[in-house]
Amino acid sequence: MSKIIENFLIPLFVVISVLFAFNSLRAHDSVHLNKLYHHTTDSPVHLEKATLSLYFSGDVRVQEYKNGCTEKSCTFFFAHVKINSGECESMVQQLHNYRGLYAITVQEVMQPSPGLLITFNCDPAYYAVSYEYFDSIGLQKGIVFRMYNKELLNHLENSHNKPILRTLMIPHKAPRIAIDPGHGGSDCGAKGCNGVQEKDICLAIGTQVGNLLEQQGCSVMLTRNKDYTVGLDERTSYANSAQADLFVSIHANYASNQKAMGVETFCLKPSLLKQGYSQLSDEQSQWVHNNLNQRAEMANTVAQSVQQHVCNAVAKFHDTSVDRKVKYSVSQVLLGTQMPSLLIEVGFVSHPKEARLLNDNEYQKSIACGISDGILSAISSQSFF
Repeated sequence: MSKIIENFLIPLFVVISVLFAFNSLRAHDSVHLNKLYHHTTDSPVHLEKATLSLYFSGDVRVQEYKNGCTEKSCTFFFAHVKINSGECESMVQQLHNYRGLYAITVQEVMQPSPGLLITFNCDPAYYAVSYEYFDSIGLQKGIVFRMYNKELLNHLENSHNKPILRTLMIPHKAPRIAIDPGHGGSDCGAKGCNGVQEKDICLAIGTQVGNLLEQQGCSVMLTRNKDYTVGLDERTSYANSAQADLFVSIHANYASNQKAMGVETFCLKPSLLKQGYSQLSDEQSQWVHNNLNQRAEMANTVAQSVQQHVCNAVAKFHDTSVDRKVKYSVSQVLLGTQMPSLLIEVGFVSHPKEARLLNDNEYQKSIACGISDGILSAISSQSFF
């Protein structure tokens, strides 16, 4: 019996103890805040005055921090969270430099325990705060805080929310469409076969889409018209403040498998977000829910149309189908826009043939025609404007 204890049970106990200690230490390992994006709008017609999207390296525990709350502020505590150095620190500083009718601070603290405090300093007569959880690409954990327009919510309450938010918008003569050529400047995006760069493809196609839509009477705004860097939240804030009716982001894809190819379009589905905390009443929450669903339905309609028209437009260049369908995801340009929005991946720069085509003027023109025709077809059959 002593031999069994010495040769088996004691080593087993040691192994179990080490594993327990290791797991206990891991349980208290810090999660890192990797990135944050601050999407804003100057327009009085949007339900959301701002959103703050946070990306973490793992699951986070968040709670309202009562000791940090005042009549004109609310604070949230994230246990065992640290700010990643470098890019994320710059993002935090940029947030702190924002000058508006509210202020948001993000800071590491040691009390009440090590973690992160996020404080929203805003007048509760004008703003209501909520947050939702989501899973992002790359297995990061995300939280989006929304600052709602209380004046607009009160207007909806007084008018019994009829018929929809569009009735509150300032009328304009032509559909306003924001075209967002992805990446640019120091952000090259994906680098593909034969040195093809995503940023160049996006700008070439986006510019043509804008020209085609203008020829059909649309009012078009490009988030960039040259090769320069534009932040994701700058793109959405520009479209929001300009009261765009539709936001279309153009990208090219990349995969480690060089056989991957084709076109796919993404839009946001509200079910991808899980409600956390909210200062809204039940009735206000229902208005917000209805608005988000309506926006998502419109985005899906345009996404389906654009996907179909682009695939049809480039079919003559391919021997097999390039239709990778419409998919649903949480990305920043979709999350931060206050209008129906979609993101199209026009092909894979990692696929030798598709990369060559994407760098060809005729192929780019076919894609641009497909995107333009898809947008026009969808909005002509819907009561968008």
